[in-house]
Amino acid sequence: MLTTKQLQDIKELQKICENHERINLKLNWDMLKKRQNDQDDFLLYRKNILVGFLGLYGFGDSFELCGMIHPDFRRHHLFQELFQQALQSIQSRPVNKLLLNVPGSSVSGKGFISWTKASYDFTEYEMKWNKINLVLSSDPVSLRTAGEQDIKTIIDLDEKCFNVVRTDAESYTKRLFDESPEGNLMIISDEKTVGKIRVQRTEKKSSIYGFAIFPSFQGKGIGRKALSQVVMQESNWTDDIYLDVAATNSKALKLYESSGFQSFYSQEYYQYPIR
Repeated sequence: MLTTKQLQDIKELQKICENHERINLKLNWDMLKKRQNDQDDFLLYRKNILVGFLGLYGFGDSFELCGMIHPDFRRHHLFQELFQQALQSIQSRPVNKLLLNVPGSSVSGKGFISWTKASYDFTEYEMKWNKINLVLSSDPVSLRTAGEQDIKTIIDLDEKCFNVVRTDAESYTKRLFDESPEGNLMIISDEKTVGKIRVQRTEKKSSIYGFAIFPSFQGKGIGRKALSQVVMQESNWTDDIYLDVAATNSKALKLYESSGFQSFYSQEYYQYPIR
């Protein structure tokens, strides 16, 4: 478990690194704040100042990795040291996939990737809502808070819509309900549960992710109506509404753009061979 001081140190280092390269690091703060062990976070201090951080984020048998080094302490192979520690940490765990997450415009991040044997996997775009007026339809599409009885449906949606390995979807969903069940919404159309969407509120901003509609119900306007409801609901609380979409999901990208979302930065993922 990370201490309050460690979390503050990570946040301060993140600001320094982001300002230096004009990037956005995806450190998954919702997970960092709820760590249950010490084997997923690697911190490097120099004279009581945090100069390096690397975090592992587990989603079942798949892991993502993201980190940073203070600009004044680069070119000393410090991130490589943290990376080796992380690799040692997962050797004893059932890891089937390891993705390295790098901001799309990060020169230092791309330099690190070139040092590894990782290969490009996909790009994810962060989008922000431009505060356009969305018309709420009177058609029977509604939202309700998800309960434990919906866990299997959520797992089915992740598997069918995002091609997530089922065991990974099971592990992640169950942990999500254990740590932060609030914000998980089910999408209802004609009294049938047809999809899901998750909303997380942090520091006066709303983040939308895990948005999925069963394939047999896609193309009927259900997703657009559900998204409009969520966005208008969140707009009563904040003007800063964000969501992520993979570049390969062109249909979702067009839906988000037509709903007022615009891409403003990207995250690139590289798969590292762990075997």
